[in-house]
Amino acid sequence: MNRRECIAGFAGLGLSFGRPVLAQQPKPVIDFPTQIVKLVAPFPPGGTVDILSRAMGQQMALTGLRTGVIVENRGGAGGTVGADFVARAPADGYTMLFAAAHHAIAQTVYPKLGYDIRRDFAPVGFLGRVNHVLLCTNALPVTTVRELVAYLKANPDKVNYGTPGSGTLHHLMAEQFKLSTGTHMAHVPYKGSGQAMVDLIAGQIQVYFETMPSALQQIRGGSVRALAVTSRERAVSLPGVPTVSEAGVPGFDAASWYGLMVPVRTPQSVVMQLNQALNAAFQNPEFIARWGAFGATPGGGTPDQLGTLMASEVDRWALLSKAANIKVE
Repeated sequence: MNRRECIAGFAGLGLSFGRPVLAQQPKPVIDFPTQIVKLVAPFPPGGTVDILSRAMGQQMALTGLRTGVIVENRGGAGGTVGADFVARAPADGYTMLFAAAHHAIAQTVYPKLGYDIRRDFAPVGFLGRVNHVLLCTNALPVTTVRELVAYLKANPDKVNYGTPGSGTLHHLMAEQFKLSTGTHMAHVPYKGSGQAMVDLIAGQIQVYFETMPSALQQIRGGSVRALAVTSRERAVSLPGVPTVSEAGVPGFDAASWYGLMVPVRTPQSVVMQLNQALNAAFQNPEFIARWGAFGATPGGGTPDQLGTLMASEVDRWALLSKAANIKVE
């Protein structure tokens, strides 16, 4: 055995070469959790993020954590108010962020953002995807995407589209649709999705790209008209509704995705405990069925997988926001 192999052999036994050998001290065990964990939903009550946050918090408390999980709504500025709150919270695992695609978009559209979603957060795990639905008010004389495009081109100043805030995924989707079809609609931002849906039903706005969980009840009740879903494939919960791509805008593909994140200096052992609780939730058949009833696909996986997704989504939406010249002051 040569010197290098000898050193490697000692290292494999936990010994050091060339200095006195000290007894290896056990790493301190972090007792987590010992109190209630807070899950911050960065949008107002009643929307998709709020609905999914409450379902996930409840399930994580039942299947993976030894304590309760409470949801705290901190809406505003396209989800960035809640994210900023979590970024500044103690890095102990007791404050989590229900992150969304909006947070990847915010890195580009908010020039004065007080945090970096990639630098200031530690990913915990992926929570799944949710389709959006291209909706229109029943008063609009269109029933298909092609008819909508034709109507927009014939009436360039008569159609308003709503969003739950500037710089949200809803906003970027609508802008992508406009760029892809060469049409024009005026943007009407709201403070959350609830009032936007109310105004769509009333005809105050005419078009809205809403998430499936928030839209299904109104679609099934006939209060609004579903023209298409925004993902690459049709939605299980709306099998008769075509995709935007199928309906005449080739290549259109966008959906909300969600992930669990904590402040960046949270101990790795705590991150992994939260990750295990998240994955345990998606091993429960009843919860998966409930999650699917909301229109969401199951999540799960490693922290690194969520980190990779976040980084790629920041890059993706930066290209579109720059092309559409979207900035939120």
